[in-house]
Amino acid sequence: MRVNFCKLLPCVAFAGVMSMAVSFSSATAADTPTPAPALYEQLEVFHGHVCAGSLFGARLGFAAKEALKAAGGTGKFKSNYYDLSCPVDGIQVGAGTTYGNKALVVQDRDEHRLVLTAEGNGLTAEARLTRKAEEMGLRTRDLGKKAKALGAGSPDRQKLEQEIEDIYIWLKTAPAGEVVKVTMLNRKLKR
Repeated sequence: MRVNFCKLLPCVAFAGVMSMAVSFSSATAADTPTPAPALYEQLEVFHGHVCAGSLFGARLGFAAKEALKAAGGTGKFKSNYYDLSCPVDGIQVGAGTTYGNKALVVQDRDEHRLVLTAEGNGLTAEARLTRKAEEMGLRTRDLGKKAKALGAGSPDRQKLEQEIEDIYIWLKTAPAGEVVKVTMLNRKLKR
């Protein structure tokens, strides 16, 4: 089943230079990094609006990048993503691998999977969404359809829009392990 998390809102291309400076904050006792709010602000400008798909991409890209750094990945990072949809913009912001700098390849295989490789030593991480994150994305799509059918400013529509916003907040702030599964596909051999 193909899921386009951004079907209700028009995707807006943003042409220009994008700053790739990304900081992170720790959100759990285990010190699992999550993206800083500035990353999401940058993403909204770049993507043109907030949607579950772009947030997914940011979380996938950021988590894979942090995993590669922690494992000792060196050099420029290159990414492959297997679905042509909104997460691509999030990956560009979250991982810093852009189509423009030839560090992102997108293959439209209807598969939300990111493979990030450190060119310096070949370390590779694979990032996928958790089932819970996928379900939350589908929920925003369904709520958006219901909200769109209601009159602007109606109390029921406002409740639905608030529920969507609450899901977006969860997608932005939940511990990485609740949103993304990262697997190292190869490890550096210790000598």
